[in-house]
Amino acid sequence: MPDSRDSIVNSIIGAGSAVDGDIDIDGLLRIDGDVRGSIRATGKVVVGSTGRIQAGIRAHSAIIGGVVKGDVYVSDRLRILSGGVVVGNVFAPRFEAEDGTVIHGDLTVTGRPGSAEEDLHVFIKSHGDVRRFHGPFRAHGFALPRRPSSENQAGRGRRSGS
Repeated sequence: MPDSRDSIVNSIIGAGSAVDGDIDIDGLLRIDGDVRGSIRATGKVVVGSTGRIQAGIRAHSAIIGGVVKGDVYVSDRLRILSGGVVVGNVFAPRFEAEDGTVIHGDLTVTGRPGSAEEDLHVFIKSHGDVRRFHGPFRAHGFALPRRPSSENQAGRGRRSGS
């Protein structure tokens, strides 16, 4: 039975859109635009054919049809579609690639989804930045936006010394 985090679209970065920064998503992320920074998802990351990523990806699973310049770490399955390019290290317990794909970096396919987190930690320690991809998932720890207090709002628009 498929994981619901891999099938419910949580966010879309459409063609013509650009994001510069770190993205934490609880669910599926579809990217058809440009992203620079880092991407962490509890579900699937789908990079469409127009997607251009200059970021590391850490996800439950991923499908790549565009260009990714950065390491790709998945804990279940990675699929690279025809025309998909990854310039970086790749770790996946299960891996599938169509004709016409390019990977420029180290590729590790363990075939052991049950021990993916342990194997991934060893792989990242030897290839990448452990701090960026391990640790608590941030999306659950975001604080709610602070509302301005009535005291602060009352003082807006006034000039002192008039």
